[in-house]
Amino acid sequence: MNEFLFSDFPEVSTEDWKNQILKDLKGNPWDKVTWETEEGFKIEPFYRKEDTTDIPRVYKRNPGWNVTETITSESELNDLPKKGADAAILISHEEKGNPFGLKINSSTDLEKLAGLTGNLPLIVSLTTRTVSFVDSLKKLTSSHNTVLGDFDPYGIALLYGELGTEETNIGKSFSTLSGSKGFAGVGIHSYYLRDAGASIGQELAYSLSWGVDYLNRHIDVGVSIEDAASNIWFWMGIGSDYFTEIAKFRAMRILWTEILNAYKPGLGETVPALIVARTSSFQFTAYDPYVNMLRGTTAAMSAVMGGADFVSVLPFDSEYSAQQELGKRIARNSQLLLRYESFLDKVEDPAAGSYYLEVLTKKLAETAWAKFQTLETEGGFGEALKKGNIQKEIKSRADKKRDALATKKEILLGTNQYPLPSERHPELTKSLEETTKLNHFSTESTYARLAPIRLSYEFDKWRNITDAYVASGKKLPKIFLLTLGDLTMRKARAGFSSNFLGCLGYEIIDSLGFPSVKEGVARAKELGADIVVLCSSDEEYATYLSEFTSEMKTQLPNSWKLLAGYPKDLIKEAESLGIDDFIHMKRNIVEFMEKAQTKWIGK
Repeated sequence: MNEFLFSDFPEVSTEDWKNQILKDLKGNPWDKVTWETEEGFKIEPFYRKEDTTDIPRVYKRNPGWNVTETITSESELNDLPKKGADAAILISHEEKGNPFGLKINSSTDLEKLAGLTGNLPLIVSLTTRTVSFVDSLKKLTSSHNTVLGDFDPYGIALLYGELGTEETNIGKSFSTLSGSKGFAGVGIHSYYLRDAGASIGQELAYSLSWGVDYLNRHIDVGVSIEDAASNIWFWMGIGSDYFTEIAKFRAMRILWTEILNAYKPGLGETVPALIVARTSSFQFTAYDPYVNMLRGTTAAMSAVMGGADFVSVLPFDSEYSAQQELGKRIARNSQLLLRYESFLDKVEDPAAGSYYLEVLTKKLAETAWAKFQTLETEGGFGEALKKGNIQKEIKSRADKKRDALATKKEILLGTNQYPLPSERHPELTKSLEETTKLNHFSTESTYARLAPIRLSYEFDKWRNITDAYVASGKKLPKIFLLTLGDLTMRKARAGFSSNFLGCLGYEIIDSLGFPSVKEGVARAKELGADIVVLCSSDEEYATYLSEFTSEMKTQLPNSWKLLAGYPKDLIKEAESLGIDDFIHMKRNIVEFMEKAQTKWIGK
């Protein structure tokens, strides 16, 4: 049987497909089914084979990926292979004399801990101390096959404001770390950018420029381009934009291949990019943390299908403790499902052949390449870092994302959409205090610093005030939804108000509806409501408004009077009658939370 399955059917042209879609749109414009990415290019509703011409091959060192466990205490090293881990990240950091993670003060410490992992590939994160351990790290390759060190002065500068070493010594350090098979000592921590709110395109373009800067520094001190390429690896972030993240990793491989080939033809195919992928903390939430299981799983799938060599998933409850065994087990198991039930390790490039993903990869690569070229013409990554341009661009993008979250243009489940008002996390206070410090670091440093603060931070900060208040034994503020009038509108606005106000964590009391404003306010008084929300239609507000404010002043003079919706023709009248606020789609939720907490609980 050599005949194709669909050979008896007439071929459908691209124009035919488009005409059918326009017919289904029933007069709506084509733009109705296209969307614009965060990087500024448009995505069409369908693609065909002719759209995927001239897309380069994605080169990778080895098939599959390593399920990678992050280790910060010695007890976590027990039976790693049996738990399903293929590789380990050993964290041993020191900031201003304060140690964090594993105790690695000597080569003996390192060898002992490495021995506990069996012969798993290792990523040893010693940051500024990497060079002093170079001999021990290279020695480990005899038993662990692959060993990665993470010397990265620019990464240190982004986090702490200084390079962590003299700039004149960077090239010498690169030379010391290079030249050993199975060992790469220079890690480009682009996940720092994602944790601070950078877009996918920004991470991609900056990673390329970052890598070129480091390649040139190797060459400047006499390291061969082959050894330089082998000594650099990328530690990238994974966000929640599923398809674009897949395209990002594929684009990274394609573009890095192009860059290496520019130095020496064929080198990009010989030494493909080595990529460690880590889920970004920027998208992880503190409230409704179980949703992080879904975020971590889809992120892992993006990295695997995109071609990451090592994948590390943050535990869903990592915001509360680094030692949560359940969170770590779920993080591992999510990847094991992808391997043993989806067989994604059996395919060289799982995304290849998908017209949509191929086009998305191409467009993202073109956009990132253009930005990369601009960076290079302006002096490269190091120069942009010194001027603070990269930090400013990332902060600007993060601020836009926070504004979008506060106005529900961007949705984060459990935070600004479908929050659970009864959820309590008073233990989060310490973590929030630590995060707040990141917003108030000293600006007296050589390099502007990035603030790796999760997207939901402002919501968490104001919400946690309620948790601490309840934990202290005080009475929870009550919100009463006073519904009357048109059944459809009152139910819709009560549902919206419950969702909007649920972000505060107060007690919310809904109602089935009242025949009059007076009876509704009386019921609110009986229940001891601190906030009463009038829920009805815009047309009926004109009838109810005066009576509502009058009854509230009589029966509940100290309670807030809120209106669900934003009836433009009635705003001035409502404000003059004493309406305290309006709950609607364009209202900034964070600003409202601050206002409410200041009034009812106190900061």
